[in-house]
Amino acid sequence: MVSFLDCIERVPSILEGILQNREEHFRDLKKAVSERKIDEIIFIGSGTSNTSAVTARPFAEKAGGLRTTVVSSNEFMFDRYVRNPNALYVFTSQTGTSGFVRKAQKKFREEGYLTAAISEAPDTPLASESQIYIDMGCGKEEYPMRTIGYCASVFTQMLMGLEIGKLYGHLTQEAYDGYLSQAQRVPESSRAVCAGALLWMDRAKRKMLRSQLIVFTGAGPLYGLSLEGAMKVWETPQIASVGYELEEGMHGPNYGYSSNHCVIVLNDGTEEEKGLALARWMKEVKNNGFVVGNAVVDEEDLKTDLKTADFTALELAPAVQIIAYRLAFDGGRDLFAPHDNSVMESYFKTHDEEQGK
Repeated sequence: MVSFLDCIERVPSILEGILQNREEHFRDLKKAVSERKIDEIIFIGSGTSNTSAVTARPFAEKAGGLRTTVVSSNEFMFDRYVRNPNALYVFTSQTGTSGFVRKAQKKFREEGYLTAAISEAPDTPLASESQIYIDMGCGKEEYPMRTIGYCASVFTQMLMGLEIGKLYGHLTQEAYDGYLSQAQRVPESSRAVCAGALLWMDRAKRKMLRSQLIVFTGAGPLYGLSLEGAMKVWETPQIASVGYELEEGMHGPNYGYSSNHCVIVLNDGTEEEKGLALARWMKEVKNNGFVVGNAVVDEEDLKTDLKTADFTALELAPAVQIIAYRLAFDGGRDLFAPHDNSVMESYFKTHDEEQGK
């Protein structure tokens, strides 16, 4: 039987496959944006499909040379009033069964906007209803708490920006090759971080399991990873968790932190001094904080050896996923137990199938 850990450890090979197959995956997209020039990319999704886009957005915009926006599906439908007729609207759903995402794509396709779907297979409902299908490259994932899907979505969305940037002449061949070289280092780095995180959690788990709340925080793309970490910890070990952008997490929430709150700072060098200061305060005053990254505060932290400048969220993603896995496993939750959502779905349903994102 495939375990939750098996899924996390499968991610590097999935990323390698996405790299190898990117020409095929993006063929229809590149044809469409060659024929109909776009000036903005808008990512729409819910849950992990949203946190992945928040993670990928900075690089997609940097490499693509186009304004890149992320909105949740509900926000997109009801709280946005000015629509860009020259944008590419990218709807993401791993299983393609997210009901409101499908509804939003259908509406915009019928109104003449350029739409694309990122999904696990060409025959998912979302993919079959789209003008452009982009293979997420993740295959079928065994658990509804998505780890493979998160990383595959992030990588696909980042590479989309890279391919559009090259196609539109925003990137030189040299710059494109440089980013691609970074991307090729991600799978092996991911494997190393995963192995290190498993050992680190042998001792770090104790403070986390005693905490009432776990807080992930990071800057840049690590903000998206913080949101994803919070989601995974809440749904997997079922411990209350939140994610903050580093600066915003120090404007109000910091007044509420206590020794019952475990703050985990994700650090790739962006706003490093600020992140390490927060970690020192949580360690020295509240006795409950950690750093995950290249630069750490003390031996209690998870020190990594990140290999890229622009794909750090993917390199650190296994650490966040291992935290969720180990807290669930060591906390006694049976992850092999079937997920029965029938009672919840008698009140509301978010997907056309029982599982999906």
